Amino acid sequence: MIEIVVVLIILVILSPFVITRVTADTNSLIAQAEILKSHLRYAQIKAMNDSVPWGIRFSSSSTYVLYRNNAQATSQLPGENGQTHTLPAAVTVTSGVGTTINFDEWGTPVNAGSPPVPMAATQTITLSQGAATSSITITKNTGYIP
Repeated sequence: MIEIVVVLIILVILSPFVITRVTADTNSLIAQAEILKSHLRYAQIKAMNDSVPWGIRFSSSSTYVLYRNNAQATSQLPGENGQTHTLPAAVTVTSGVGTTINFDEWGTPVNAGSPPVPMAATQTITLSQGAATSSITITKNTGYIP
């Protein structure tokens, strides 16, 4: 009986460390997904205040850049020291690399052509950290980012 009690005490002592370790790994992914959403919304707001498209270009699996009228913008991303955001080493873009999400003066997602044409389908950007993933969708026609 004493052995069972000792084992239970050890489990109670170790369980917070195990739980903390598991949630700490996904916190970085969740934080980066929220940062990406805020940067997409920032580009959308900039486009609605300007007569040219603004957007985010996913240039690699570890970085994305703020774009204005199909060229790198001179404005900084919120919370950054420049136009580029670099993801932490453990978090990568697994779906959407090489694409650009542009918005027009109505906040609608558009292609990079001239004149801009509304996107035909809802766009999805997927971030991964190990086996965990987080998908960000940009709804066609409205630009809604849940």
